[in-house]
Amino acid sequence: MVYMKYMGQPYDAALKPLLISTPQDNILVDTGIGELPEKYQKFFAVKRKTGENLKTQLAKHSLKPEDIDIVVNTHLHFDHCGNNSLFENAKFVIQKDEFRYASAPDKFQHTAYIKELFDIRTDHVLVNGRHQVTNDVFVVRTPGHTIGHQSVIVRTDDKNYVYCGDAAPTKENLERRNIPGVLYCAHKALKSIDYLRTMENAVYIYSHDNEQMTL
Repeated sequence: MVYMKYMGQPYDAALKPLLISTPQDNILVDTGIGELPEKYQKFFAVKRKTGENLKTQLAKHSLKPEDIDIVVNTHLHFDHCGNNSLFENAKFVIQKDEFRYASAPDKFQHTAYIKELFDIRTDHVLVNGRHQVTNDVFVVRTPGHTIGHQSVIVRTDDKNYVYCGDAAPTKENLERRNIPGVLYCAHKALKSIDYLRTMENAVYIYSHDNEQMTL
């Protein structure tokens, strides 16, 4: 979560997809970890109670996977796109360079990408930089953790809700300017944190922070 800090200390990272309901669309930001291939299971322990799976969480909002119109993947590491295949009716908004890189990553990032989780038959909207997803919902480039990471901004009358993704997976990353521990490019990661810190009237949502389970 934090570069060169807390080395050797276990951290049971939360995984928190974000549901955005607008008058026009149901939008899901990231899809969580899903069921990992068997060869990954011995290395990555997933602690998930029955009521914490994504389908059950959507049902609490009277939604089924087919009711999701748009999925925004902040990036394509396996813990952020693991349930993409559930959403057959959705358009998937992904940065173009992230999708291309994920299909053939460098060796040092290879284990973070599982191609069968994101390379599915669906409608991919590959964008390049800032993109308006729908009214008052935008994505912005925040690379560093991955080559094509993006964060999501939801505008309301008085606040900007900023889903940081893994540009700032915990509050500490943003407030102390500590870059995340898994990196594609360190200096871009810091630049992205500084960019997110400039948001006005911001409510930040951290993808892996265990201390932020409600807003």
